[in-house]
Amino acid sequence: MMGASDSLVFPLLPYMCYFPGDLQEELSYLKATVFPHLDALCQTRGACFRPVDLQRSKLERDYDNDDNDEHQINKPDLFDQQLKISLDLIDRSSFLMCLLGHSYGHQCLPGENGSQSEIGPCSLSEVARNLQVAAKAGYPWVMEDRYRTCSLTELEITKAAFIDNHRSCFFYFKDCTPQDVEDDSSDEMRIFLNMLSNQSQSERQRMRDLKRRIINHCLPVRFFRNLNELEEMIRVDWEGVISKFHKDPKHLILGWQDSFDRHHQQSHARGLCDWCVLSVPTTEILNAMNKFLHSIIHNTKSETHLKNPGAHFTCDFDQKDSVKSILLVCGERGCGKSTLAARWLRAFCRQNPDVLVISHFCGTSTSSTDVRSMLRQCTAQLRRAHYGDFPDWEDILEFEYLHRAVQAFTAAANLGPCVLLIDGIDLLTETLGLSKQEVKALQWLPDPLPHCCKMIITTTFTDLTYKSLTSRADVQILSCPHISDPSVQQSILLRHLALPYKELPTSVLQRIVRKKHCHLPAFLALIGTELRTCAVQREKEQEMEQLQEYVEADSMPELWVKVMHRWVKDFSRTAPTEVTETRTSTASLNLSGWVWDTLGLIHVSRAGLTEAQVLALLEDLGYSGNLRVEGLEWARLRSAFWPWVQEKDNGLLTIMHQSLSQAMNLLLHGMEGQNSYHLILAKFFQKSSLELCSWARKMEEIPWHLKQTGSFKELHDFLSDPATMEFLSSNQKRYPQMTIDVVHYWTLLRERGFDSVTSFRNLMAQTWERLNDARPPDPSSVWRLTLFCCKVLLCLGELQQAEELLLKADQIFQKGMEQDSDSMRLLLKVQHMLAELYVQMHLPKDSEMYCHKGLETARCLTVAQLDCAEVKLIVGQLLCHLCLALLADGRVYAVPGLFREISSSRYISVHPCAEGTAMLLKGIHKSSLCKPKTAERCFQAALASRRRWCGHDHPLVAEVEEQLADLWASAQTNTEWTQRKIVELYRHAISTTETEARTLQLPTAQHNLAVVLMKLGKVLLRSCSRVERREGLDLLQRAADIRIHLLGPEHPLTRDL
Repeated sequence: MMGASDSLVFPLLPYMCYFPGDLQEELSYLKATVFPHLDALCQTRGACFRPVDLQRSKLERDYDNDDNDEHQINKPDLFDQQLKISLDLIDRSSFLMCLLGHSYGHQCLPGENGSQSEIGPCSLSEVARNLQVAAKAGYPWVMEDRYRTCSLTELEITKAAFIDNHRSCFFYFKDCTPQDVEDDSSDEMRIFLNMLSNQSQSERQRMRDLKRRIINHCLPVRFFRNLNELEEMIRVDWEGVISKFHKDPKHLILGWQDSFDRHHQQSHARGLCDWCVLSVPTTEILNAMNKFLHSIIHNTKSETHLKNPGAHFTCDFDQKDSVKSILLVCGERGCGKSTLAARWLRAFCRQNPDVLVISHFCGTSTSSTDVRSMLRQCTAQLRRAHYGDFPDWEDILEFEYLHRAVQAFTAAANLGPCVLLIDGIDLLTETLGLSKQEVKALQWLPDPLPHCCKMIITTTFTDLTYKSLTSRADVQILSCPHISDPSVQQSILLRHLALPYKELPTSVLQRIVRKKHCHLPAFLALIGTELRTCAVQREKEQEMEQLQEYVEADSMPELWVKVMHRWVKDFSRTAPTEVTETRTSTASLNLSGWVWDTLGLIHVSRAGLTEAQVLALLEDLGYSGNLRVEGLEWARLRSAFWPWVQEKDNGLLTIMHQSLSQAMNLLLHGMEGQNSYHLILAKFFQKSSLELCSWARKMEEIPWHLKQTGSFKELHDFLSDPATMEFLSSNQKRYPQMTIDVVHYWTLLRERGFDSVTSFRNLMAQTWERLNDARPPDPSSVWRLTLFCCKVLLCLGELQQAEELLLKADQIFQKGMEQDSDSMRLLLKVQHMLAELYVQMHLPKDSEMYCHKGLETARCLTVAQLDCAEVKLIVGQLLCHLCLALLADGRVYAVPGLFREISSSRYISVHPCAEGTAMLLKGIHKSSLCKPKTAERCFQAALASRRRWCGHDHPLVAEVEEQLADLWASAQTNTEWTQRKIVELYRHAISTTETEARTLQLPTAQHNLAVVLMKLGKVLLRSCSRVERREGLDLLQRAADIRIHLLGPEHPLTRDL
């Protein structure tokens, strides 16, 4: 939800600045000890800490020169671009970390202060060549008299701290002065004097002047004498930065990963706003979006969501304003839809802080393109805006089955006035049970939407989602305008060029904006970013020729192909022979080498790759030894393809614009290259260490690549591996999307003949056997694994097999082995799952037994554990199940004590669903005591509560409707109105139960359907209408057919019909 004071989430990539060769011991210590600690802290908050160290490339180069001079002959100009590349990287970093000792570094040699025309470029020193390249590429100030004699490091500091004033800089000066200045013979004094003797008077003076200049600018400076002091200072400074910009999320939305996905989306939206250039047509679009929401802003009579999150809201809309509930903003790819959406979002939330706005940018993460995840996250945010904080309800079925997820979303959207922004709905992909085409048909999108809810959706003209949306009656269409104003086109171009000292001649600008595709902001943006780097290795005439080639492109994909050809030509080297042979299709297009492979690997990866992973993959592909990609080469490529390929908040490099993804898809379509990249990535993530690829990354990538390549045997082996299952079972709440993914993969495996039941049985048998080893595994991990296997089996519809595993686990628990408190909490979960399973299987006696067992286990827990919201929720549900079992058995007078315990604030207040369940049980109890009026009030309250939470067509709602209809049907005197309501409730219960039975394909669902069919059939048989009596007979026959199928013709329940 925008508008609240959310923490900023972005990757912390401070530019590291120091003089080459200086403070090497300190730098090695920081990289080995301090930086990993800071990165781990960031990772817990959904970000990363990766200092950008460009100086290491020079050290690597100097080392390589000693061993292999030939390695450098092929790249005479690479290190001449170091200053230009470093200034580019500083431009993109919000932080500078500078360590200064006493070394100053190299300067221009005497006589090199003239221009290149006065002294031949081959005769210039490396520093002078760097100055000339940087000046030509957009930083002419480095050639000014006051900077021309500076070292490259001082120029970096000048850019970061003095020329720019928006960057946070941290300086660490080493105090090398001996503590005992009287003792000339001490080792400390000898080192100090030796250091001074190696410096010229000019170098010492320049270093003193630089430090004085830094201090005079009131920049934060720390002085350290040893490694411990440096570590303490950096930890304090950078932990403060992390705490300021990367706060722990205030609310966890069904899991750690979901919360950070939301923050990443907000960060993505802020980034889009930075590139927005407004014009008259785009301003009209923004105004039209605000006008569309007029009813939400002005006709809502409620307390604000942010100031009073527990308030209940009412809607009072003018029907004329509410006819259109969806605003479709459409246009061709690259026309600026996402940027406009982000700009509108920021402005609207600032102007209307009381309006609940939930945004979802598809494509920002792997889960963002899954419709189930989108619905789950939106539902959770809507519920929390209305109810406030509450513990997670661990009902994976609610979102595994799409119809339940849609019902929950519809109910949440009806809680109060809200605006939903879904950007890039054309990026939604396949999900469990639905193909990509079925998802894009948008049958899952509620029609109509609740009156309180307005949606703004963006998509492309050519996508199926556009056709699906335009066929709805409640959609207002708004087309993104073409950018035709030359001044706006020039502003977009210059915004992406972003080099204030680099000017383009007016004639060149006019030539660009006259081209037919320059009405697309993405087209202009790509040309602008290319102008930052394409001139470095070209003369002016060649640069203009390259520019002319770009503007002649007939489409965005064609322009991207030309740009990628330029990158490969300028930055890449010949690919190893074995690499070229495996991807001959792209090699024939002159797209080969490490640059192309980098783009291919990032594009084909599911969630992106870190820099370390890309470089490791390139080495695996054969770019090693003389072909190894150096740090400066990598930085140069990063400078060139920014912002189209950049790091997300968690440090994963991803393609940021769909036009580039589309071009890559076209180039790789039907080629072996894409399949080979999938295989390479699957193998890489399987063999990589956890330091390079965490388990979360492995789970995100490996199964997906194996699925893409049709390697289902390998997929089965990976998902059956104990280490895989151990990670999944330990991180269910942290990564809820992974559980849904695993169910999806096992569904695919079952369709291809793999038996999930046998696989899980074998896995658990091996695990339980290890409990008898001399060094048994942690019991808690065993119980977590059991619970996870059973949850997956339940999602796959294997109720009896899940029951078998749970009973075995409970039996092992009862063997008398001493259990710790964590194991006891997990035992409570096992018994709770068994109790719920028996309720679902209509076995009240067994359910009652495990309710008692669970409550007994809960009594063994500590006070602190009992106060945990999750444990409270489980105990409350066990009490409700026990109450239901007692009522089903006719023990009416045994439940009042349970009611008192359930009704206490200890359990009712823990979750919004609890009140509805408690009222349902009270209604059943009062009905059993022949108090129909009180029972009716309880059922009505339960029905309202569950409809608010679950939606009108949820099985929990149908359960209450059935009880209310039973109550009215059992009354001796029924009015005509009551009779109609009874039939109406039963019909709706049948409709809901039919959907459940058809979707779940479970015998219990079929049994529930038969019961309701029988009840409605008997009611209709008492009707005065022959048609209704005929229908009643048909319903009874359907119920009999179902029971014959489930139980056989001789079963007592079947014979009763």
